[in-house]
Amino acid sequence: MAHKVGWGVHLIGHSFDLADWADALQVPFDPWVDQKDDEYFLRTGQFDALANADEVRGRAVAIVEQLNAAMEIKFGSRPVRFEGVVEYRADGTRGIHMSVAVGSVEARRRAGAIGIAIAEQEGSAPLPKESHVQQWVAISEDHDLLADALIYFNRAEWFDVYKAIECLEDWVGGEDALRAKGWVAASDIKRVKRTANSYRHRQGGKHTPPLDPISLADARRLLGNLIAKAFGTAKGEA
Repeated sequence: MAHKVGWGVHLIGHSFDLADWADALQVPFDPWVDQKDDEYFLRTGQFDALANADEVRGRAVAIVEQLNAAMEIKFGSRPVRFEGVVEYRADGTRGIHMSVAVGSVEARRRAGAIGIAIAEQEGSAPLPKESHVQQWVAISEDHDLLADALIYFNRAEWFDVYKAIECLEDWVGGEDALRAKGWVAASDIKRVKRTANSYRHRQGGKHTPPLDPISLADARRLLGNLIAKAFGTAKGEA
């Protein structure tokens, strides 16, 4: 039996969130989750082209951040992290290159299961379908600004909200161009940016919040909608 050689990273997180990853990231599409009993390993062709565990570990930081953001936006999943690099050998064995866990995990109660849409034919097994999250990873390889927007979204502070919006503005051609898209109300974008700008500067400075500042949670929900629209546009859906 032939075994696919390459690299992976060991995922650590809440069982609900790891199950979400396994549901959304399936073969034969890239990236995918290789599940062995109660352990989950992220694999991607981006890892397999690298020379050693250190290179894989460095690349995994950005990919896991992007996936955490995409999984939260699409399915409400909370972050997972990766702990070690795994080498998949031709004989079917695995070599573990241990490292300190990278990223944080938030415990939560399950809000609901995700459902990945699949095509079915009468009398046959369901056909696998590439998930939006996998599509977003592929798009990110060709659109650095969208990749950065996901990373900033995942980091989840006011500074990062502001920087993510700047990435989207640059991607569409400027601040006015983003508002003109009509993905969300222009007034809401202005409110988010002004609130974020006030928090990322010192108190008492010239950057004052609006009279009705938005909460960080609501700002991130709006940002998630913007990011989803941007990826849909990049894919040709809008």
